[in-house]
Amino acid sequence: MWPGRSSDRGRKVPEQPRTGAGVDIFIEELEVYGHHGVGREEKVLGQRLLYDVRLTIDDCRAAETDEVTDTVDYTEVLDLIVEVATVNSFSLLERLAQATAVAILRKFPVDDVWVNVTKPHPPVACALGSVGAAVELRRADLEG
Repeated sequence: MWPGRSSDRGRKVPEQPRTGAGVDIFIEELEVYGHHGVGREEKVLGQRLLYDVRLTIDDCRAAETDEVTDTVDYTEVLDLIVEVATVNSFSLLERLAQATAVAILRKFPVDDVWVNVTKPHPPVACALGSVGAAVELRRADLEG
């Protein structure tokens, strides 16, 4: 279910030696109600959305210290995802996933974020389990 980590090509060698382990924090099946879609009904009535998120911290001391202050508190990430999904109204899931990834990178000290947003049973004329869009961004994508 989870994609491989981003390619290391083009990454700068860290100026400081690592003080912790590389860690992936993941959130699965976060359910949020939002008003996103191309159709008027989707924007007015809203619908259930499911989020899967992976946060990569290249140098995470929490694996050694067992201190939440040395990592990213996933409850704060949950609050941010809910805020992005409920305050905004986008036509496309691609844009919602991108806005979520950018918000996470701007607020938390993560090196890489992968966001998948799924619409279960979208309002289409055929039987369909789900549709979705996924975005992966590195901190360097925002800084470059």
